[in-house]
Amino acid sequence: MKKTSIVTYPAVFIADDADGYTVIFPDIVDAVTGGQDLGESLVNATATLGRFLVDHQGNLPVASTMTELAHRYPADFIQFVAVDLSNVATQPVEADVSVLPLNLAK
Repeated sequence: MKKTSIVTYPAVFIADDADGYTVIFPDIVDAVTGGQDLGESLVNATATLGRFLVDHQGNLPVASTMTELAHRYPADFIQFVAVDLSNVATQPVEADVSVLPLNLAK
C-alpha cells in the first residue's frame, strides 16, 4: 500500500463581480489562486496548496481554526482544502495556477 501524507488547510474563497472566486490561504501568504466558479476554484486551490507545501513537509505552518478565520473574513466562504503531498507530482497542472516562492505566515 502506498504511503500518504495528507495535509489540510483552510482556504478563503472571495467572490468577485464575475461570479468567480479568488482563493487565499491565510497560513501561506503567497498561495493565491482562483477560478471562474466555485468548483474550478476548489480544484485550483487543491493544486496550489500541494505545490506550495510539497517541498516543505518538514516545516509546515500551523493551520488557523475556522473560528479565527470566521472573525477575520465574515463575508467570505471558508473551506478546508486537503491534499496528499505524496501525490502532488502526479496531479495534472492547471494552466491558470501560478506558484510563487513559499512565504509561511506563521
